[in-house]
Amino acid sequence: MSDAGSTVDGSRFARRLLDALSEETNRTILSLLDEPASVAEVVERCDIPMSTVYRRLDTLSELDLVTEHVAIDAERGKYRRYERNVRRVSVSVGEDGRLRARVERAKGEPDEEVTWEPTGR
Repeated sequence: MSDAGSTVDGSRFARRLLDALSEETNRTILSLLDEPASVAEVVERCDIPMSTVYRRLDTLSELDLVTEHVAIDAERGKYRRYERNVRRVSVSVGEDGRLRARVERAKGEPDEEVTWEPTGR
């Protein structure tokens, strides 16, 4: 979560994270990616248009919620596979009224937390 360096960046990241997770298509794709899958596999399993899958994977990748892997296959050649990069995402309201988004990473990577502070506070 490279956007989480300062309160302003953390707020921007938290808003982008919440926006992304509010989209049912993004949640569907994240749920599917417990194992690496190609775009074609996501399209087939979720019945989502390919252009939508590409756009949503770009968003999820920017937020570091999915990881992209390059695979090589004798039939398909070189192609990309995507895998969920988080175990859990939680949002809480602290005693100070700020929203906190906690991203628990998979595979031993450090967990991350960002705080959203509304403008004008």
